[in-house]
Amino acid sequence: MSNRLSALLGLFFAAFLLSIMSACGHDQQLESITVIPAVETFGSTTTPVDLDAAAQVQLRALGSYIHPPVTKDITNQVTWTSNTPDMVTVTSTGLIMPTGLACGGTIISATVVTNHSDGAISSTGALVTGSMTANVVCFTGQ
Repeated sequence: MSNRLSALLGLFFAAFLLSIMSACGHDQQLESITVIPAVETFGSTTTPVDLDAAAQVQLRALGSYIHPPVTKDITNQVTWTSNTPDMVTVTSTGLIMPTGLACGGTIISATVVTNHSDGAISSTGALVTGSMTANVVCFTGQ
């Protein structure tokens, strides 16, 4: 029985060491960004955008990393941009607001440039982007 116990403990210890070593030597890498909410709609055909009580929404950017696998809130580390800023603006902190000047749909993006430098080898990194859709419905008065 003690040989089985020793073998079992040895097996668990080896598995533990392998799991630790598999993460060693790898920098944590951002794999993807998820923007929450994925879709937001402002206004309606019966409510003008400027009277919409929810005329601004705080977005969140969640980064999914590997080595080790983890998800982190990176809202304040991304660069926020609006595809159509005359329709929906976005602040540097991810707060979106319709301008009331245009209607339709636009894409809001959250982007990070991952910078990695490995000793004598320098890299500018890669762009990792996530996005959401913001819709602005025109008031028709009906």
